[in-house]
Amino acid sequence: MWSDNETAIDLLGFGHLVSAVTSIVRNGSLLPASIGVFGDWGSGKSSLLEMLTADLSEGSNDVLVLSFNGWLFEGYEDTKTALMGSILDEIRDKRSPKDKGLDVLNRLLRRVNWFRLLATGAKHGLAFALAGPAGLGMTAAADLAGFATQAGQKLEDVKIEDLARFLRDEAGQEARRAVREFRADFAELLTSTDIKTLVVVIDDLDRCLPETIIETLEAIKLFLFVPRTAFVIGADERLVKYAVRTRFPELPGEDVEVGRDYLEKLIQFPIRIPPLDAAELETYINLLFVQVTPGLLPNEFDKARRHVVTCDADSLMQVRFNHGVAAEVFNEVPNELAENLALGQQLASVLAAGLSGNPRQCKRFLNTLVMRKGMAESRKLALKQRVLAKLMLLEYFRPEWFRRLAELQAAEDGHPAVLASMEAAVRPKPSLPSKGADGDQTYDGETTETKGPRKKPALSGTADAEGEATDSSDLAMGFQSWLRDTWMRDWIGSEPVLSKEDLRPYYFFSRDALGPMATAVRRMSPRAQEMLSKLLHPSDGVRKVACDHAGDLADADAAALFEALATRVTQEEDHSSDDSALLRLFEWSEARPELRGQAVALLGRLPETRLPLSTPNKVVGLVRGTDAEPAARLLLTRWSNSPSAKRLATASQQALGRLGGP
Repeated sequence: MWSDNETAIDLLGFGHLVSAVTSIVRNGSLLPASIGVFGDWGSGKSSLLEMLTADLSEGSNDVLVLSFNGWLFEGYEDTKTALMGSILDEIRDKRSPKDKGLDVLNRLLRRVNWFRLLATGAKHGLAFALAGPAGLGMTAAADLAGFATQAGQKLEDVKIEDLARFLRDEAGQEARRAVREFRADFAELLTSTDIKTLVVVIDDLDRCLPETIIETLEAIKLFLFVPRTAFVIGADERLVKYAVRTRFPELPGEDVEVGRDYLEKLIQFPIRIPPLDAAELETYINLLFVQVTPGLLPNEFDKARRHVVTCDADSLMQVRFNHGVAAEVFNEVPNELAENLALGQQLASVLAAGLSGNPRQCKRFLNTLVMRKGMAESRKLALKQRVLAKLMLLEYFRPEWFRRLAELQAAEDGHPAVLASMEAAVRPKPSLPSKGADGDQTYDGETTETKGPRKKPALSGTADAEGEATDSSDLAMGFQSWLRDTWMRDWIGSEPVLSKEDLRPYYFFSRDALGPMATAVRRMSPRAQEMLSKLLHPSDGVRKVACDHAGDLADADAAALFEALATRVTQEEDHSSDDSALLRLFEWSEARPELRGQAVALLGRLPETRLPLSTPNKVVGLVRGTDAEPAARLLLTRWSNSPSAKRLATASQQALGRLGGP
């Protein structure tokens, strides 16, 4: 398995991105500079910042690199002073300033305390201000009397609102002066401690609350942005823009423009991490497998890694490490690695599209695969890795159909007959038989003995263990939407063939995903979790915005969000309330068309007596003219014959009439 933490070991070919940042930092004419390293959650931002820190820290004593995790400031009452104080503490510990430098440092630390007191006074109201701490530059007696004199009033006639305004004006003048003096002293501190360039790397800013994000960015611009400084900030650009909109809702203009304009003022050099394409993801997966292959020495892994990150221009868009490359790099490719490289080829294109080329989600997929395989081995069971991986793809991208297949295999001793029928429908058919030299029939050049007519499973029914069609046409109609779904059709036709496998042990070790508390939420990115929160919001407008941006999510996130809603649907008691998870699931399936067939499958396993009378009409609106319509028609027909839900039966009959057709 692989650690989910950031690393300075480059498996992603980030060298060009690191050099883009260092070229700015090492160019004194560009300083001070604010650099944004932007990328989705799990795209490799933290690892890139680790590589950058290692690169800048090598060789030169006049470059000081300080690293901070923005999330750590979350607990501080005033983020600005927490960041400023931390930077000063780090300079003191790593540069040990003397004489004048020490005097400047102490003066700066006192000013940080001053700002902290000022911020606390602003947050906790006038009572604190009247206490007259030295940091506010006021005393309750002298300044109250001075204000009364200025106002021409007796002290007892002073209005509290006027006094508060006076205090703010006085404190504001002092604060502005203090900001100017702080910046001058901070620049002097860098000179006196022989710091040619100060690089401050701030990570995980997008995990913070909006207020913390804004205060951190403002602290950099207001207090610390002086000559010879560079600030490198790793964050999800979308979440920072969201923080701006949340923090300043009163600003005019479109929301997106407000966030964009604010961010452009604070970040001079944006560097964005692109998602991995299929070739890059296959290279990444294969390097991960090399890293954990038993018997390979550390220098052999490093040799493979260097081959990838130092490739020439001709191979940039190709798979840079596969079995052929491994045969060139190593004297001999171990059998386990060869199997894993074949698996990487199988997974890469699907994961690249479904996970939007996200390295962290890819790594978590592989970790789950390895964990389940290991659990099976502890029970003396050998799971085929490629079979397990194929089923996990179904679990990630079509969770409702993964659950339905679990029910079928459990009822049919691990060999669901309908799976054989569907595989026969989508996989290439053997050539027509021709007579061999000895009279035997041949298929694709292979000779077999003639044992009677060759049988082929028929999709109009299901297939038994021998491949013969059986009379279960209603069940087959329910699975037509599987074959009309492009992703599902490709999955069914991909290697390995599953109909010959006993699926029971594979599903046994997938029970964590099949239980009542599914793992969908734990698999979702922060962006998807935010969208789930919006979908469950009581405001119609908030939910509409979420659905309008449904296409922004990767397929795996969209499926995981559907799974989270499905879990809520199966657990809720009342499906008819305005905040019902069932209504939210309809909205989400409408926004993501590939989920409509799964929505129909989910409805098919809900108790009919608990369904609202509006459900049949909503089904018609969801599936009309789509590939899910045949399965929905079958479901409505079943409901229309329900003996236990008479009113639902009537509503379903009417819905069938509106759906039209046979």
